[in-house]
Amino acid sequence: MSEVHVLTTGEAARYCGVNFRTVIRWIERGQLKAYKLPGRGDHRICVEDFVGFLRENAMPVPAELGTATRKVLLVSDSPEMIGGRQQLQQAGCEVDLASDSFSAGAMLACGKPAMLVLDTNLEGVNGFQILDMLRSRSEFSSLSVLLIAPEGDSNQQRWLDAGADAVVAANCDRTELVGRVNLLLDA
Repeated sequence: MSEVHVLTTGEAARYCGVNFRTVIRWIERGQLKAYKLPGRGDHRICVEDFVGFLRENAMPVPAELGTATRKVLLVSDSPEMIGGRQQLQQAGCEVDLASDSFSAGAMLACGKPAMLVLDTNLEGVNGFQILDMLRSRSEFSSLSVLLIAPEGDSNQQRWLDAGADAVVAANCDRTELVGRVNLLLDA
């Protein structure tokens, strides 16, 4: 598992050009997600949460923090899709892999990926329910979702209407998959 990167309120304030007390007020109002350290009670802000806050408020994202947004969660048990993991890593993505919906949920909550690549052929997964849950929760508002649909799936427009950012066929070329992921992450 990758190392968690955090900022102090002072570091966040310097990035935004404000006083650290302003950052604390954002946290207290629930505008910026943070946690308190035991003992002293100092706040710490995960870089992914801070970058999301900056984007939601149309503030510039510093280049050194922007690289944290290339984390992808690949949810599939298909050997073909799992094989695409290496190409995604070569394209500069940090890729976590889940082979069931329970693991995927835990990784979404803890790992804070920028993108979810979901194989709708995965047994026990209802892609429409997952999209509905993701799009109804504010902590996943900036999460890009790429669906891997069965070959010949006639629901492609339904997937997009339900909240998917893009849909590719399960038999797509791995370079097409990597291309779509890059397009969505760079958007």
